Amino acid sequence: MDSDHQPVTLPEGGELLHRVGDTLSSLESIPGELRRGEPLAGHTTLQVGGPADGFFLPASVEALVGAVSLCRARDVPYFILGKGSNVLFSDAGYRGLIISTERLSECTLVDDHLRAECGLPLSQLISIANAHGNTSLNFLAGIPGSVGGALAMNAGTGERSIGDVVREVTVLSARGALESLDRAACAFSYRTSSLLESRLPILSATLLLDERRFDRKELLARRAATQPVSEASAGCAFKNPIGRSAGDLIERAGLKGFQVGMARVSDIHANFIINVGGASSNEIYRIIDIVRQKVYKSFHILLDLEIEVVDG
Repeated sequence: MDSDHQPVTLPEGGELLHRVGDTLSSLESIPGELRRGEPLAGHTTLQVGGPADGFFLPASVEALVGAVSLCRARDVPYFILGKGSNVLFSDAGYRGLIISTERLSECTLVDDHLRAECGLPLSQLISIANAHGNTSLNFLAGIPGSVGGALAMNAGTGERSIGDVVREVTVLSARGALESLDRAACAFSYRTSSLLESRLPILSATLLLDERRFDRKELLARRAATQPVSEASAGCAFKNPIGRSAGDLIERAGLKGFQVGMARVSDIHANFIINVGGASSNEIYRIIDIVRQKVYKSFHILLDLEIEVVDG
C-alpha cells in the first residue's frame, strides 16, 4: 500500500481538535460571526474564563439551529451562552464551540402575550411589556440574564418565577426538529426545569401578560440595597435549602468576607462570590469547596450550586 494512504493516528485529543477545526471551517457558511480563541471572561458577569476554540454569534434562530446541528453531526462539544450571568468557565477555556445568543433578541406582542427569542435580555423584555402598559413581568427586574437562561433555571424571586408566566417554549429536539413544550412539559421548579436537565437548546418562548403588578423601581432599589450589584459575580452561588437561606447559613458559618486570592464572599450578601479583580477559576472553585464544607460541618446541610460550572 502506498504510504501516502496509510491511516493517520492522531495523538490523544488530536481527533477532537480535528473535528473542531472542520466544524469551525463549516460554520463560515452559516450567517453570523465566528471568532477563534475568544476569551470567555469578557462574556460572563463573573469575568472569569479562558479562550474558547470557537465563539459563534448566529445571526438568526435558524443559524443557531444550523450551528448546533453541525456540532451534533460531528460530535463536537458545544455550549449555548446567553448573558453569562450564572456560569463559571475554567481559565483553561473551552474545547469546542460556544454559541452566543446575544443577537437573537426579537420580541413581538400578540394579544395577551409576548413572543421572545432566547437571547433577549430580561431588562429589554420588561421594558417592552412596560411600553404596552403591563408591569406583570417586572418581578424579573435586576436579574442580569436572557430569556433562554432564565427559562432553563426558572429565574425569579420568592414571589414569582418566569415559569409561572410561560405558555410554551420552543426547543431544538434531540432529533433536530423544532418542538413546542407547554408549561407542564417544562417541569418548572425551584431554580431548575426539564429544559435545564435535558440541555435541549431553547429557541424562543411565549410569555403571558396578566394583571399582576410589580414596581420595577422598588425591586431594583431593594436589590441594590441587599446585593453586590456593582461587583463582578455570577449571582447567587448556591440554591436556598428548603426553609433556609443559603446566604444566612454562609454568614453564620463565619465566611462573610472570606477571600481566596482575588475571589471573595461578598460583605453585602454572603451567597455571592465576587471577583475583586483578576480572580482565577481555581480561586472561585476553592471558595465554593470551603463554603460547602464549613456550612455542612456547622449545620449538616450540603449546599447545592446555583452557578453552572462549565469545564472545557
